[in-house]
Amino acid sequence: MENRMPCTAAQKRAYIRQAESAHRRACLRVIGGGPHVSYEATYVLAGIPPLALLADERARLYSRRREDAKDEERLATLSKWQEAWDRSTKARWTHRLIPNIRTWIERRHGELNYHLTQLLTGQGFFKHHSQRYDHNQSAQCPVCPTSIENAEHVFYHCPRFSGERERLHALLHEVMTPENTTRLMLASEPNWLAVASFAHSVVTGLRDEGMDRRG
Repeated sequence: MENRMPCTAAQKRAYIRQAESAHRRACLRVIGGGPHVSYEATYVLAGIPPLALLADERARLYSRRREDAKDEERLATLSKWQEAWDRSTKARWTHRLIPNIRTWIERRHGELNYHLTQLLTGQGFFKHHSQRYDHNQSAQCPVCPTSIENAEHVFYHCPRFSGERERLHALLHEVMTPENTTRLMLASEPNWLAVASFAHSVVTGLRDEGMDRRG
């Protein structure tokens, strides 16, 4: 019988990194996100706990036999995940929009896509984000000289999209702010679709502007 050499610590770390990478790629496909989206935001948006928390949950379940153990351990996992989400210094824009993980993942409607994910992560065609990769580019909004073109400015304030924003507010019967965005989206499926349509219009507009600038 063939003897197998035990894994070294370095090999174990490599296996863990590979598993985490595969787990993250699967979550990115769920949300229509790109590789620049942080691990923290990716898992929250996908509604799938980080791999380490899932492994810990499975280990706890292994030692239990009660029928209600699965629900109890999932609640424990959500509690740990929420604590980590509140404590993290990353994905703070997403945290501002989605402060409560359980409320988000237990929603009864709504699928994410490429455009909504840009709204919810703040990463995409915004000049503030693009400047990280092109230091020659200004992060300044082209029509608002005193404002940085980030997700908050573009979706909630910039006059370039005032028409789309006004139509959205009319459909929602309320002015959308970062603090009430997900509450409005989760309130009803028509609300979710209205915000998704708005995000599509804004992101498409930004993309087209970028293409025009590059000529």
